[in-house]
Formats: sequence, C-alpha cells, structure tokens
Amino acid sequence: MNSIKLLVSILLIYSLSSCSKPKPPQYVGYEHFRIEKAGIKNTILATDVKLYNPNGYNLQLKSANLDVYFNDKYLGNSSLDSLITLPAKDTATFPLRMQASAMDILSNGAKLLMNPDVRIKITGNAKAGRGGIFINVPINYEGVQRLDLKELISLYHQQQRQEGVRP
Repeated sequence: MNSIKLLVSILLIYSLSSCSKPKPPQYVGYEHFRIEKAGIKNTILATDVKLYNPNGYNLQLKSANLDVYFNDKYLGNSSLDSLITLPAKDTATFPLRMQASAMDILSNGAKLLMNPDVRIKITGNAKAGRGGIFINVPINYEGVQRLDLKELISLYHQQQRQEGVRP
C-alpha cells in the first residue's frame, strides 16, 4: 500500500513540474540577412534567426507576431505561422521573413551607411508550448548588432544577376 502511495506521489510531483510555464526562447543572433524582394510599397527582408531554448524539454513555437525596430525606428513586421521545434537546452536556426516599406528601410539606410552597428529591438508575442498545450509568451529583445548595408545591397544585385533580373 505504501509503495502505491509513493508511486502516486512521484507521478503527481512529476506531472505538476512538467506543466510549468515555459521560459521564452532567447534571441542569440542572426545570419544571412538578405533582401528577397525589393519594391516601393512592399519589400521582403529575410534572415536566419538563432534562438536558444532554456527549457529542459523541446519547445514548440506555433505562431509569432513581431515588430522590428532599427535604431528606435520601425522597420517592419514579421509573422510566423508554422510549427517550429526548438531542442531542449540548445540553439536552433530557422528562417524568418519580414515585410517592410521602402520608406522605413530608407529612413534607416542612411544611418546604416554611416554606422553599421545597429540597435535592434524586437517586440511581440509567440505561442509556445509542448504536447499540444500552448501559451502566449512575450518577446522583448534589445541589442546591438553589425549590419553591413553595402554588402547587403551588393548581395541582392548579385542574386538578381544570377536570376537574370535587372536590378
């Protein structure tokens, strides 16, 4: 009888601890920042984002809605609508696309030519969880990163030439 009580107690403690609120993923950085589509009204910027999962279990991101700011000026919005799994206590990389207007990009572009160190701010929320149970998790990141605008433009023109499109 005591062994049954012990087993039930252990299962209850395990169940309660496994249902704890997940810690939000931590932004580590980005790589391969690029322009996918350039237009006057709508430009698509893309990058591969690195996130660290501080939880002791795999964390799933189901959706996210993020606003991105460069040097305190709004750059654009990014939405995630596919399921991404972040491994436990590990860093994962996944593609992120952002819509921005040419005016927002140009207002940031002049400053980027002078100083490639950019203060990036990302705010929003994501649905994160595991086992089919998701909760809203706030996303708030601020940090300084280097972004070489000249190299970005050069890569975009090179990509356009390879695709046979005149930039």
